[in-house]
Amino acid sequence: MKTRRVFVVGDSLFAETLTQMLTKTGNVHVIGSAPTPDTAVSLLADCQPDAVIMAGDGEMATPAFGQLLSAYPDLPMIYADLSKDNVQVITSHSIGTRTADLLAAVGRLPRRG
Repeated sequence: MKTRRVFVVGDSLFAETLTQMLTKTGNVHVIGSAPTPDTAVSLLADCQPDAVIMAGDGEMATPAFGQLLSAYPDLPMIYADLSKDNVQVITSHSIGTRTADLLAAVGRLPRRG
């Protein structure tokens, strides 16, 4: 798998653990993080990630995705939920079949910029 640049959004122990786990894989470079989508919007332009991973611990934050997708419509968003055994990919680009494997989903992302 090619190395992918991701940006993690979340203010929880899960977000922190997810960032550490992704960093250790060697295939994912976490290039930034933000506690909230509001903060992320202003940081994403400088980072140029291949995807944003939102670390959730309950219900999906639909308004947060709307805000990020409005600002960056071509940027794939991945929602990883601590309370569920799946990942949801929200993108305007096809990345193949949906998968519950976060690393496989990140590997299928199109390279940006």
